[in-house]
Amino acid sequence: MVLKNARAKVEHYWTNTKKTLAAMSVWGLIFSVVTITRLGVAFDYDDTLVNSQPAYSKAFANSQEPYSEGFWSVVNQSYDLEKPKIIPYSLAWLFRVFGFRIAIMTARPAINAEPLKKEWRHLVSRGYFIFNSDKTAKSGFLSDGNYVLFFGDSDSDISEARKAHVFPIRVRRSKKSVYKEDYNPGSMGELVIPLSEY
Repeated sequence: MVLKNARAKVEHYWTNTKKTLAAMSVWGLIFSVVTITRLGVAFDYDDTLVNSQPAYSKAFANSQEPYSEGFWSVVNQSYDLEKPKIIPYSLAWLFRVFGFRIAIMTARPAINAEPLKKEWRHLVSRGYFIFNSDKTAKSGFLSDGNYVLFFGDSDSDISEARKAHVFPIRVRRSKKSVYKEDYNPGSMGELVIPLSEY
């Protein structure tokens, strides 16, 4: 009886060990292919990767002129008020674990933005936190980087990804977002992630 129990335990652990080794082999293969081919996945920042409403609210309250240099300085330095959105943030880390280069793009100007870049340094590949106030510049960046997916919230994000021949995925905006324009989820036939507004 004791021998039978011991044998059952050994078989159980051996089965689990084989499953673990098989999973690690699959991960290793995917990681190798992805890193050798230098594939990337890109995310829009505001309303996609994070809910940045609190940072904008603080800037509107503290700045005399909206969208001035002082306004953007407050927004870029208030990253501690921003909350990562659960599904997009988790997906970004999942892709990172599988070896994909992660890039973040935002339509903000890069005024006093170094602390914000530093905050995201563990997720984002070096130099791939892109600030550009021209929304139409995203397609150029995506075209040059061997990107396979682009996660964005706005209609222009979807069209920019398609222009660059990158597969677009729509992330829903929080209902509290101040930015209401350029947003019609599903209207362009794109994949929309359910519950991605949280």
